[in-house]
Amino acid sequence: MTTNRADGLETRRKLLDAAGMLFAEKGYHDTKTGDICRAAQANIAAVHYHFRSKDEIYVAAWRHEFERSISAYPPDGGIPADASAEDRLRGHIHALVRRSTDPASRDLDIAHREMSNPTGLLAEVMHRAIEPLRAMHLGLIRELLGPDATDQDVQLCEMSIHAQCVVSLMHERQRRLNPGDERHPPPPWQCVDKSVLTEHIFRFSLAGLREVKRTVHQARSKTKGRIKKARA
Repeated sequence: MTTNRADGLETRRKLLDAAGMLFAEKGYHDTKTGDICRAAQANIAAVHYHFRSKDEIYVAAWRHEFERSISAYPPDGGIPADASAEDRLRGHIHALVRRSTDPASRDLDIAHREMSNPTGLLAEVMHRAIEPLRAMHLGLIRELLGPDATDQDVQLCEMSIHAQCVVSLMHERQRRLNPGDERHPPPPWQCVDKSVLTEHIFRFSLAGLREVKRTVHQARSKTKGRIKKARA
């Protein structure tokens, strides 16, 4: 019984690995269940036993790849929770940069293909997986901006930081996925070392956060001044 269970878990893992690779390379629509079986050296019955449908293995494969990617690159970047907010921001950015540039982060490729040719199947699982990480990042940004910042201030800063870490780096992933597409030449900074890129994004983001903090504090002080004057 123990052997059978272990064999079953191994078969399930092979199916998920194969599915993750194929969905990342070809997307949902161009990946057939038979392709997954052949890549995993499993029969179609195994797919139906572990996953009732292609839709189900698609969702499970993305979650499998996401968990593997997050395990390889923890969102805190290995920085202790009691470190300064600035150091924790650097760790967060470092983790995002490394994860975004690693070809093994196939969850990003699957997500990219899903955005290009949506099925709607990943919306719920991606929200559940990503929202806790986003909440952690929002909390860190709020800490850096201070109590005068609004929710909109925090969200806009989060968008700006993530755009540097993820959106720009997705162009390189797109170029790698479509090597013959001359419309996506490598960006000039592509050969920059990851540590150099991390430090640039960190310093650029920190300077922006400090400016936003100064601006919102100044606006809050002026508002308080007008209220105090009106009550006098």
